[in-house]
Amino acid sequence: MEIDSFVCQMIGTVDSLLFRINDTFGLMISSDRIEIDKIQSALSAETKSIDLLNDLDKANQYGNWYWTIKQLRNYSLGNSLISPQAFEALSNYTKTNMKMIPYFEQSLEYLERLVESIRKRELL
Repeated sequence: MEIDSFVCQMIGTVDSLLFRINDTFGLMISSDRIEIDKIQSALSAETKSIDLLNDLDKANQYGNWYWTIKQLRNYSLGNSLISPQAFEALSNYTKTNMKMIPYFEQSLEYLERLVESIRKRELL
């Protein structure tokens, strides 16, 4: 249950960043439709902040940390993340046999870097 909550908090953090990006760049995406793909598309269409677009794209690519966290969240809606099947699912998503705690620590570091990168750009 705590792992499920942690995964949801990580996704919530990214969602908060997406709302802030939408407001900061005036992307005009309605709040009920804000998703990483829509933010990327709007940033790309308006050629705003290519560096930010690259960071979001990198995080959301198949098998990368944010994509994997979303898949785990979807998996956890019907199953527990501490089951043997969850370990197998995590291995399939990451293409390795990483243990869950080190994987989540690494994902949290990536999330912190993304937040810091966005904060630095906002100051400019």
